[in-house]
Amino acid sequence: MIKPLYITQHDLRPYYPVRVKDHEGNGVDLTGYTIRCTMVPAAGGTAKINRRTAGITLGNQSTSPGLCHLKWQAGDTDTIGTFNIEFEFTLGADSDKFTYPSPEHGPAQVIVGAGLDDE
Repeated sequence: MIKPLYITQHDLRPYYPVRVKDHEGNGVDLTGYTIRCTMVPAAGGTAKINRRTAGITLGNQSTSPGLCHLKWQAGDTDTIGTFNIEFEFTLGADSDKFTYPSPEHGPAQVIVGAGLDDE
């Protein structure tokens, strides 16, 4: 089970962190991968983020292999609720692809809670 990320409505931090590991627990070097993010309401409905590549930043793959994070953009966190989020990693022209989290880990969730103001 992956711990949900809690964020206040309209906030742009904390970023959503991802650490991809192989079956032995070692970080996977993500250099050269195209990374897409999708985030949809857990109860169903229209995607808040639909296969977006913008705002996803790699960490230093030499010192922290497998580390990347999603920087929220305006509109990503404007709706209160629970959302499932996933990342698709594709390498090269042969479309070597994997998705994080995998089904064995269960859904990764973002919970957007109400703030005390409307901004």
